[in-house]
Amino acid sequence: MARNNPFSPTFGASPPTLAGRDDLLESLDEAFETGTTHPDYTVLLIGVRGTGKTAILNAAEDRVRERGWLVISEQGSPNGLIARVRDQGARLLAALDQEPSRRVSGVQAAGVGIAFEQHEQPHVPQDLRAILTGLGDRLAQSGTGLLITIDELHGADMDEVREFGGILQHVTRREGSPIAFAGAALPYLEDELLTGTFATFLQRCSRYDIGLLDAAATRSALEVPITQSNAAIDSHALDRAVEAANGYPFMVQLVGFYTWKAAADPAAGISLAEVTDGVERAASRIGRLVLGPTWNGLSKTDRRFLHAMTDDASESPLAEVARRMGVSASYAHVYRRRLERAGMVVMTTRDTLSFAYPTAQSWVAARMEQHSA
Repeated sequence: MARNNPFSPTFGASPPTLAGRDDLLESLDEAFETGTTHPDYTVLLIGVRGTGKTAILNAAEDRVRERGWLVISEQGSPNGLIARVRDQGARLLAALDQEPSRRVSGVQAAGVGIAFEQHEQPHVPQDLRAILTGLGDRLAQSGTGLLITIDELHGADMDEVREFGGILQHVTRREGSPIAFAGAALPYLEDELLTGTFATFLQRCSRYDIGLLDAAATRSALEVPITQSNAAIDSHALDRAVEAANGYPFMVQLVGFYTWKAAADPAAGISLAEVTDGVERAASRIGRLVLGPTWNGLSKTDRRFLHAMTDDASESPLAEVARRMGVSASYAHVYRRRLERAGMVVMTTRDTLSFAYPTAQSWVAARMEQHSA
């Protein structure tokens, strides 16, 4: 019996199969091969929670290491970003410059009385720009490079991120150092950071919207880990799992994980009933892990907007949402954009929108009912 669960519904963990991202990763490969003149040499990945931004960063890091590159990997926590990148860079630079502290300068007859010449360790600068310049110079000589990744970029101190962008612009674009950059952030980064004169470098980074997977990629992300674990899944059961995941990468992992747990014997084949059980448990978890934290950051009007959408079977005409709220279309557009940035809704056509997450519609309706009771 296959026992080890192959799915990983944990934020920050890479999925067993990174489906649907081949084109993006190939573009990054091409950029790292080409060098600083390629537009994707510095790139921002923008997407709502659970769309797989961290997994893409992890994959990019793995691929450059295979090229012999160095990696600095950081999180965008509130304070100390510059210091953390600087410290990692200083350690890498010291390692590249490392020499024996003592070198043989002479040997007498028969090896008796060996004389040593003392050498001080090379001085490592403490300024981030100088450290990156030093790394770039040494890596260029060996034909390799450095990739700096910053996940959760929106969570960092904005002044520090702008400062980091200015340093990287000078080192990478002006000096031509082989130092690439990939950052990942929620959509509201564009409102919080990518404005003002100090954000020029980040404004010029290539941007990829990391959205939902198509049906084929969703199917692959569910089926391949199962078959690679010497298990099987009924075709109708797989159809149900694909439908429930709705192309949302984190939901793929939740559905896969809880379906596997529900299966009596995955090696004998996962049934439709077991998938149905797994889907129910996954829907409960996504409410606590994703929808709840996002909901807590919304205003009362944001929540009213979402509640007005719950009357529709699937897509909601924006004009109808405005009518239900008793507001003008232009007013509704403001909150529609806010909720897009928060990752709660997506535009399906120019005039209609839907919930971004699977099960969000029923979750919002239940939450509003609780508050009104």
